[in-house]
Amino acid sequence: MMVKASVLFWVLCGLVGLSVGPVAASETRIFENQFGRVEVPVAPRCIVSLHDLSLTTQLLELGVTPCGSTGRRRLFSEVRFRGADQRFDVSTIRYVGSHQSPDLEAIASLQPDLIVGLSYHADLQDSLSHIAPVVLLPSRETDIKTYAAELAELVGSQQRYQELLAEYQWIVDEFAKRVSDPARITVTTLEVYPDGFQLIGRAGMDDVIDDFGLGRVEAYQQARQNVPYSLERIGDFDSDFIIDTYEEMLDSEASTEAFRRSPQWQNLFAVENQQFLYFNRSRFAETMQGLIGSAYLLLSHIGERDYRLRQD
Repeated sequence: MMVKASVLFWVLCGLVGLSVGPVAASETRIFENQFGRVEVPVAPRCIVSLHDLSLTTQLLELGVTPCGSTGRRRLFSEVRFRGADQRFDVSTIRYVGSHQSPDLEAIASLQPDLIVGLSYHADLQDSLSHIAPVVLLPSRETDIKTYAAELAELVGSQQRYQELLAEYQWIVDEFAKRVSDPARITVTTLEVYPDGFQLIGRAGMDDVIDDFGLGRVEAYQQARQNVPYSLERIGDFDSDFIIDTYEEMLDSEASTEAFRRSPQWQNLFAVENQQFLYFNRSRFAETMQGLIGSAYLLLSHIGERDYRLRQD
């Protein structure tokens, strides 16, 4: 990702540097993770989040409202902070562009004292560090529990994180009580598109499947994640349960209708036996409460119902 800094942006950076001197002089500490050591404020007053679904919503769940966040905006429509809009008051959060192309000038105008991004924002780190300390978190390199714990430690919300973790562990234990041999139950997580599909588990669903001890078909174990596959390959991933997600904002249900009407799809074991689960991907974010929501869904749809297995 290439970012061209305008003259206005660097003027703003200079103004920010002059105006936040007293803030920078407040109490700081060193935060360290796999992406390095960063001097950060002990009590940040204005946090900018570079990802709405993974970071902004997680901050809100931890009791912290960021001053700015990336989001999603379609032409002539309101900004959406995915995963947060229906659950939290986001009226005070300023929109600072998309997670793929954050607006550096908008970020600088907020005069933040902390910017939080994900690992793929590394190419923006140098530019953003002229505005405020930048901390990157490993959402793509690890599970939700790990990067959420880092975020909680960064903003001083460890107690709230431990409460969420305890609830999640309770669900995992409940599933274990109800399902004696979960490895026998195979699950495929994917996303269908008009011209194919990819293997993706949203809202920590893949984390839940691993923590529940559920099984995967051999083709899934050998396949690559987040790469396109054609309709002809769908049968290779037929499982006892198939989980897909839709995005209301993108009209994904309507755009994939032809795929779901195809004989290849209709003949899948999970589809024939009403064991295809279709969830709203923005309702449960890539956060601890998203993880908890996904766990409750699988506890209900697998642990608390009758089902058929392909191998029976």
